[in-house]
Amino acid sequence: MRNFLIGVFIFWLIIVGLIIDHEKKTTGPTLIKGKNNSNKTEIVFWHAMGGPLGIVMNRMIDRYNAGQENYHVKSVNMGGYDTLAKKVLASLVANEAPDISQNYETLTKKFIRHNKIVCLDDLIEADIAKGGEDIKKDIIPVLLENNTFGGKLYSFPFNKSVPVLYYNKDMFKEVGLDPNAPPKTLDELAEFSKTIRNYYVKLSEEAKTEADKLRFKEYYGYGCSKANVWGFLNRIMQFGGYIVKRNEEDILVSGFNEQPAIKALSHLQEMVKTGSAREGQAFDHQNDFIAGKVGIIESSIISKVFMEEDIIFNYGVASLPGVIINDKINNGVILSGSNINIFNNGDPKKIAGAWDFVKWFTSTENGAEWSIGTTYLPVRKSSVDSKTIKDARKADSNLNAGYEQLGHCNFEPRLTAWFEIRDMLADYIEESSLKMGNPKDYCDRMKFDVDSKLRYVTDKDE
Repeated sequence: MRNFLIGVFIFWLIIVGLIIDHEKKTTGPTLIKGKNNSNKTEIVFWHAMGGPLGIVMNRMIDRYNAGQENYHVKSVNMGGYDTLAKKVLASLVANEAPDISQNYETLTKKFIRHNKIVCLDDLIEADIAKGGEDIKKDIIPVLLENNTFGGKLYSFPFNKSVPVLYYNKDMFKEVGLDPNAPPKTLDELAEFSKTIRNYYVKLSEEAKTEADKLRFKEYYGYGCSKANVWGFLNRIMQFGGYIVKRNEEDILVSGFNEQPAIKALSHLQEMVKTGSAREGQAFDHQNDFIAGKVGIIESSIISKVFMEEDIIFNYGVASLPGVIINDKINNGVILSGSNINIFNNGDPKKIAGAWDFVKWFTSTENGAEWSIGTTYLPVRKSSVDSKTIKDARKADSNLNAGYEQLGHCNFEPRLTAWFEIRDMLADYIEESSLKMGNPKDYCDRMKFDVDSKLRYVTDKDE
């Protein structure tokens, strides 16, 4: 009897297996039932948008889906950017890539080399031939350049940000600084930070209780990360330098041992030396700002979304301070954030659906909604000029700084080895703040290590 039951069980396992296998072979592409029982082609979108950013994005995707007869976008959060990148690469090896994904420029170059993504120029030209818009004319120039490879557009700007200055207006007022006049130069940044620190050091010294002595000792003028790569690169641009370029011999070289880079690192070091800067790890500086322990931080425009709810004091947001060069303030800043790739999966319907969604999401009004909801920069000129954004900026002046910096944005080198180089820079910057060695020595070492990597960069990797 026992053997008979086992035999029956095995028989049914075989039958179920055959049914599942048959369904796999005959079902075909996944379709989503839409309104009026019409079939919609599913567009799978992999991204790294979580928290309040993901809420805004998914709300917009839901609205797109509700108004669609042909397509349905499936939003899939793959975790952080690193996890997303790894999963995208693995999916391409397995021929199971999504239809759309967020990616950095370094990955885009790999995708182009292996013919994994659709050239957006082809889709745009097809639109124009049908009387549609030449969308490239409306993309903000620096973002268009950032996504153009070999003269062609292969990715579409999506979530772009720049660093800005956050400052505690109440603290400014308390220490005798003008709460409506944030620092406009790096010299002023150092000066204001020192003023704040000295004020609280004095309070600590004069305090009558040990609790107050300890509390006031925790207050600093400026907060930053020990491995402040973004701040270092911004300062290089502000001092009039460059990160990577081709020299007269047509060889890629870095500018890390030149005066702008040395001055940039010296400035970061000096703020730590004077005791005006409070250094931490990762997002410690944001938490210190929220807690009212530091008066000024540099952080992304999107930090506003994450900090605002917890800030209980009056604060301002301003453009990054620059450096006076030839009687003008030089405000170069480094652009950050990812782009959208449409994968070349061989299905014209899915490619058409993916492109339809990208155009919809980045259209004038939808792009404005995305920008206001997240504080990311809009990617279209028409969004910047829209009534939606103009009204929002009037209602909240803390939104203005990001838009003001659009005119002097730079993007990081689009080298496949750049993230590895970035990690090297972080190690050097952290070491310099801990050991306080000669800035030129650190910059010389950076130059040597980075240029050693650049020797192996080919034209295809740029």
